[in-house]
Amino acid sequence: MAAQRATPTFRKRRRKAYKQRSDDGSFRFKSRDADIIRIGAEQTFLRADSLGEYLAPGYAPAVAEPPASQLTDPTAPTKRAWPADLRHRQMAVAHLLQKLEARGYIEVIQPWADQPPWYRATSPGLRQVGLDWPEIPFPQKYEDLEERLRHDNQYKSHHHLINQVRLLLARGEADVPKHIWKGERSIEHELPPREKGGRRPHKPDGILYLLEDGAWPVIAKEGSIVDMVQIRAGQLVGIEIECSLKSDQRLAEILPDLLAHHDYVWYFCLNTSVRKAVADARRDALATDDERRRVRLLLLEDYLPCL
Repeated sequence: MAAQRATPTFRKRRRKAYKQRSDDGSFRFKSRDADIIRIGAEQTFLRADSLGEYLAPGYAPAVAEPPASQLTDPTAPTKRAWPADLRHRQMAVAHLLQKLEARGYIEVIQPWADQPPWYRATSPGLRQVGLDWPEIPFPQKYEDLEERLRHDNQYKSHHHLINQVRLLLARGEADVPKHIWKGERSIEHELPPREKGGRRPHKPDGILYLLEDGAWPVIAKEGSIVDMVQIRAGQLVGIEIECSLKSDQRLAEILPDLLAHHDYVWYFCLNTSVRKAVADARRDALATDDERRRVRLLLLEDYLPCL
């Protein structure tokens, strides 16, 4: 007769009790949180993918696939370097935005499912980072929202292009030296108040305060360099992102006004038609070759081909 197998017995393990942390569930405001609110305030509205670039080392754009060094990183997820690939970066940005939105410091919207969300700083968020600027809400009408924020093959968002130009200049592209960027909200805060019948200086999309000397090449039609324009630390460069054709009269008003308040003006033009219109205004509206030399024209597609 076969021996009957004994029924195995299991010793019950006592669950180890962990003491709950006193700060469990609390919010710790970090310097990165302040950076997120501040750039959102400076740029008025900011898209999540642009924020991902802003938080990346060297303001690097996301890549399609994670590099091997990121996949094999043994450190804890909360202590890892900022992700380089788009998917992990989107998740990291979403987590940061959700945390700040839960505290009421920002508002996040995603009007189009196939495009990244946008966020803005709220009044509590502005106060949290020491800014006394008024809160600017998202457009209420869908048509206005689409005109200002939608960015695809049919629409070009001026806000998104300004943000992207700020980042490409922060990376040192377009022969720009080290600088401090001043956004539209900061510029508006320093301008005189609007008064009936009064005329204020034209407000550029951004201003560069140069911290180092630099230069940019003047290139002829055939591609040869015919001159180098020298720029110096302490000078101001007005930045214009030109997305649509303006009338000759309007450009003739803007260009001299910009040069009256800035040492140089750089126009990032959406396409060749826009660039030609600005080039014609530079030729006709400015009195001297020295003034014309201070206005630089660039094509956005040369620096941001994905746009």
